[in-house]
Amino acid sequence: MRFSIRFSILIITVYLVGCKPVPVSHWFPVTPQEYYEKELYKDKLEKTQAGQTWFRVSKSVLNDSLFSVAPYQERFFLGDSTPAQAIRLKIPEGRKLTITPLRNENDTSSRLFVELYKIKSNGKPQRIDYLNNGAQTISYTNHEGDTLLLRLQTGLNERLVVSLSLTTLPSLSFPVAGHGMNSVISVWGAERDRGARSHEGIDISAKRGTPVVAAQNGFITQTGTNNLGGKIVFLSASGSPYSLYYAHLDSQLVSVGARVVTGDTLGLVGNTGNAITTSPHLHFGIYARGSGAVNPLPFINDRKEKIPGLPEQSRWLGDTVRIRKKANLFSSALFLPSGQIATLPQNTLVKLIGEMAKGYRVELEDGTKGYIPTVPLANPGRQVSGLK
Repeated sequence: MRFSIRFSILIITVYLVGCKPVPVSHWFPVTPQEYYEKELYKDKLEKTQAGQTWFRVSKSVLNDSLFSVAPYQERFFLGDSTPAQAIRLKIPEGRKLTITPLRNENDTSSRLFVELYKIKSNGKPQRIDYLNNGAQTISYTNHEGDTLLLRLQTGLNERLVVSLSLTTLPSLSFPVAGHGMNSVISVWGAERDRGARSHEGIDISAKRGTPVVAAQNGFITQTGTNNLGGKIVFLSASGSPYSLYYAHLDSQLVSVGARVVTGDTLGLVGNTGNAITTSPHLHFGIYARGSGAVNPLPFINDRKEKIPGLPEQSRWLGDTVRIRKKANLFSSALFLPSGQIATLPQNTLVKLIGEMAKGYRVELEDGTKGYIPTVPLANPGRQVSGLK
């Protein structure tokens, strides 16, 4: 009770001190960026012109709508009037996102703050993770299909070039011991019973008696026999909305209620049920509670992703330039027609604030941000009427 009263007095005092009170998060900082902001407020730097820009941009980029899909790489400029940048993204279902920001080798002094948000149903961002001091990556598995937003920011009056890599990994281990993707023999959606139904899982070939294993920690919710699956096991995965389904087993080695960890043996590969005329294999399915079967392949696919490389750093990065030919402006570096924002005429002035394999992230004079395909660039003081 005493703590509650003191806390209330503290908040009221903060509001009475001035018309722009220090946010509560800066009295009780959690992330490296909040600790830094607390120091800026302590030194009253939020009242300087540079400080006002730093805080304004930090907040405004949380509303940015530029979009990407992992795997992806982009090189960002941070500094001057662009101390922060953000990108929205989605993770394919069943994948674990790995965020790796790398600064230029010759820049070890400028600060780098990285925070990950999810966009709530009301459109507002909610922070869910951040890069700790000394850490190199952020990992996040999204089971809800949320849109995420990643904010990158450097310190006040600092400049930094950051190469951001977004990659994904399978969120589950492979369900058959000693096997991998080369053993998958039938995939999601394949026709069954002469087209009467489709395959709601994948088949993994293995010798009879090969152990099938828990692909994630959890507990056994069902064992038994049915006409299609023969001898089956259901595993409820911990920390996720998924149930894992193992079918056509030769035998089951767990019972209902048993708690298992990743790699524990649940049963042995066989060909029971409607697989009696086929060679031994595991039917592996995944069911999302409340929404039915989902494709298991992304959950276990550990093949290395192909990620486009980054070009050599442009000498114009961070500067305002003229584009030497007409270019379409897009909301995503995928350059999909549905994401076109505008068409920029030749000689349009743009600030180059990022670059990727096939284009640039730019900001227009009116503050609009977007992506353009790679085009020739020129000094802003030089207008060109044509190309040689």
